Amino acid sequence: VVLWSIANEPESETAEAEDYFRPLFDVARAADPTRPVGFVNVMLAPHGKCRVSQFADVLMINRYYGWYTHTGELDNAEVALEAELRAWAGEGKPIIITEYGADTLPGLHGVVGQPWTEEYQVDYLAMNHRVFDRIDAVVGEHVWNFADFATTPGIMRVGGNKKGVFTRDRTPKAAAFALRTRWRG
Repeated sequence: VVLWSIANEPESETAEAEDYFRPLFDVARAADPTRPVGFVNVMLAPHGKCRVSQFADVLMINRYYGWYTHTGELDNAEVALEAELRAWAGEGKPIIITEYGADTLPGLHGVVGQPWTEEYQVDYLAMNHRVFDRIDAVVGEHVWNFADFATTPGIMRVGGNKKGVFTRDRTPKAAAFALRTRWRG
């Protein structure tokens, strides 16, 4: 265990959330003063609106610029992601990107990267990595997700969550090879 995360994507932009989480951070620190404490922030409470991040030692954020917002517009997504991360970096705390990714149907290709294609997933990851590499406060990244997985049926999920860099049966998508190149340096 390197740090304690006391919540994943909770409401964090309200006074009630601030009042609720303040004592939880205190309890976590009292129980283990040797490790940092944080929580995972969701896009609905970006920098300037989140009222809980003030208690965290490490900023952990899930962001999907280029997928849930600025879909298919990676140039605009890059500008928006960088602006938000630079604002968070101004807090003087390390940042871990705990989720980022784009749904991809395995085997779907396009002449140019369009949402749901393997090319788009690779381009999306490359855009995120450029931004992360420009901001010294970003000390970690965790792509969402290792492999596709089942979800409840709905119009946003075609046969489950497809953000995996591997299919459900563990066949690599193009993104797996792009990540291997990045992580091997």
